[in-house]
Amino acid sequence: MMLIDRETIDNYIEETNQSLVEVEKNLLILENLGGNIEISLARSVYHAMHIIRNGANLLSLSKIKELSQKIENVLGLICTERLTPNPEVINILLQGIDRLQQLIALIHSNEDMDIDEQSVLLTGLTSAVLPDEIKHSVTEVRDIPIPDGNYVFHIPEFNLIQEIEQGKNIYILIYDLIKDVQEKNNTPLNFVRFIQQHGEVIDSVFDIQSIGTLEEQVFGSEMPYFVLLASNLAYEQLIESLGLQSHQIKKVKSAINDLIHPKTESNQQNLVSAISVHHRKSGQKDRLELLNALFCELSFVMDSFSNNSDKEILTATERMRSALNSFDELLNQENNVLASNVLWKIGRNIRDFAYQSNIQAKLELQCGLIMMDRRILSRLIEPLTAIIIKMIRLVQSNTPVQICLNLIKNAEMIEMHVSFFNPHILSQETHLDYLNEEKKINALCADIKQSFEVQTGLSVLIRFPLHLRIIPGYCVSIDEQFYIIPRFNVKDCLINLNPSMWRCDDNSTLSLLYNERCIPVVEISNTDLDHLKNKKTLIVCEVGNQLFGLAVDSPKILERDAICQPLSKKLDLNPSIVANCLLDKGQIAFVPNMAYLANKLL
Repeated sequence: MMLIDRETIDNYIEETNQSLVEVEKNLLILENLGGNIEISLARSVYHAMHIIRNGANLLSLSKIKELSQKIENVLGLICTERLTPNPEVINILLQGIDRLQQLIALIHSNEDMDIDEQSVLLTGLTSAVLPDEIKHSVTEVRDIPIPDGNYVFHIPEFNLIQEIEQGKNIYILIYDLIKDVQEKNNTPLNFVRFIQQHGEVIDSVFDIQSIGTLEEQVFGSEMPYFVLLASNLAYEQLIESLGLQSHQIKKVKSAINDLIHPKTESNQQNLVSAISVHHRKSGQKDRLELLNALFCELSFVMDSFSNNSDKEILTATERMRSALNSFDELLNQENNVLASNVLWKIGRNIRDFAYQSNIQAKLELQCGLIMMDRRILSRLIEPLTAIIIKMIRLVQSNTPVQICLNLIKNAEMIEMHVSFFNPHILSQETHLDYLNEEKKINALCADIKQSFEVQTGLSVLIRFPLHLRIIPGYCVSIDEQFYIIPRFNVKDCLINLNPSMWRCDDNSTLSLLYNERCIPVVEISNTDLDHLKNKKTLIVCEVGNQLFGLAVDSPKILERDAICQPLSKKLDLNPSIVANCLLDKGQIAFVPNMAYLANKLL
C-alpha cells in the first residue's frame, strides 16, 4: 500500500493551514515589536515554515516547497538579527503566506499558479542584506550526489552556507519508507518530524524509479528515501539517536568548495501531480456537520409538534426539547472558539489597508476570553473590516487612527462595539453609510446601529443572540425565490440534464432516470411539467429511504451556513416551509420542509 495516500495529504493540508494562521498572527506581532525582535518568537515562525517546507518536499509539492523555502530564508535572517521585521519586510512575508494559503487550497491543481512575484520579492529581501561576495548564493544552485544512487540534491548555495556557518555537519541519510515507516506503523509526516528533532532537513528525495507511480497497482518492495540533514551531532551520535546502521548515513564534507558541482536540471518527478482526487473534509469536520444537521432536523420536528395540544405529543415534545438542549450544548462546545482567535484577521486586513494607503491606523482588539461560534466569526471578518475602513477614511490621511473593537457578553446576548474618538477630527456629527455591511450582519441574526456623541465619538454597536440555529446547506433559486436545501438531505447534483432522462407517467407525475431507477421530481412552487423540465439543475434529495429530485434554476449550487430567523405567523401556516433565513445581500431564503416534500410522494 502506498504511504503517500490521500489521508497523508489531507493531514498535511489541515496541519499546514493551522500553522499558516499562527505564522500570520506571529508576523504581525513581530512587526509591532519593531526593532525589539523577540528571537524566540521569530524562531518559532521559522520552525513552523521549516516543517511546512519539509512536508511539501515529502509530498513532492514543488511550488509549496519553493515558496516556503524562500520565506524560511528571510525568517532565518530575522532570527540572526541581520534583517529587521519592519512593515516593508512583513508585508512581503505576508504576501508570501497569502500565496502559500492559495497553493494549499488548490493543492491538487496548483502547478498552474504563478509564484514568480512573491519569489522575486523574497529573494530580493534575502540578497539585499548579504555581503556582495555572497549575494549570488541565493540563486546559485549546487548539486550534491546521493551515494550509489541516480539522484542528486539541488540546493541553493545560500542554504548550505547558513548551516555550515553554524558549525553543523552535513549528512545524507538513507531510508526505506516501507521498512522504516510502514512496517513500524508510523506515518510519513511523523517520521519526518522525528528526523527534524535531530537537525535541519535541508532537502529530501524519493528514488521514484523503484516505487513506480501512484497510478500503479503494484509497487516495489522498497521505497528508498534520502534526506540531506544538517546537524550539530557527530556521526556516531547521530547513528545512535536515529537508530541507523552505518550504511544508512554518509557524511558530506563541510567545506563549501567540496559542495560545488556543475549545475544541472532536476529530474525529480512530482509524485502528487498524478493524483486526481479532490480535497475531502476531515473526519472530525464530517462528524460535526452531521451532528449539526441532525440537531436542525430534530428542531424542525419539535417545531411542528409544539402547537399540538395532545397530551402525549406534549410529553414527547418536552422529552425532545430536553435532548435538544443537551445536543445544543455539545455543538456549542465543538463550534465555539475564542473570538480573538478569529477576529485577529481583521487587524491583518486593517494593517494591509493602512500600509497600502500610507496612513497610520491600528486596530485594538478587546475580546477577553469570550467564546463565539466560529462560523459566525468567520463571516463577520469581511463586513467589520469594511466598516472600520470607512471609519478610517473619515479622517485626514496624515492623522494617526486608533480603532477599538470590544466584545461584551451578558446573560442574553453578545455585544460588539467598534469605536474611535479624536476631538480634532470628529468635532461635528458624523455617520457612516454601511448598507451593504448591514445586510451581511443582519443575515447573521444580528442587529447593528451607529451613534455619535462629541464626548464619546463615533461608534457602531452589533448585538448577537447567544444561541442560533445554523443550517449547513446549499442556496438555490426556484422561480426567482431563494431556498436553503439542508446539506444533510442532498445526495447529488445533476447539471445539464439530458431530455431522455425525463419520464412522464401521466399529466401530473414527473420522474427522472437516476442511477438506473426513476425518482420522482417534487415541486416547491406550483409549476407545470414543461416548466420543471426547463430547469437547469436537479438536486437529488434523500429523506429516510426516499429519493426525489428538486428542479432548480441555479446552474451552480452555493454552500452556505444559513441562520434561521423566526417565522412569521403567515409563513408558519405554510407546511412546505420550516424556516427562513436572510442572505448577505438582504434577500429572504426559505428552508423547505424536506419531510413534507417526501411525504407528498406517498
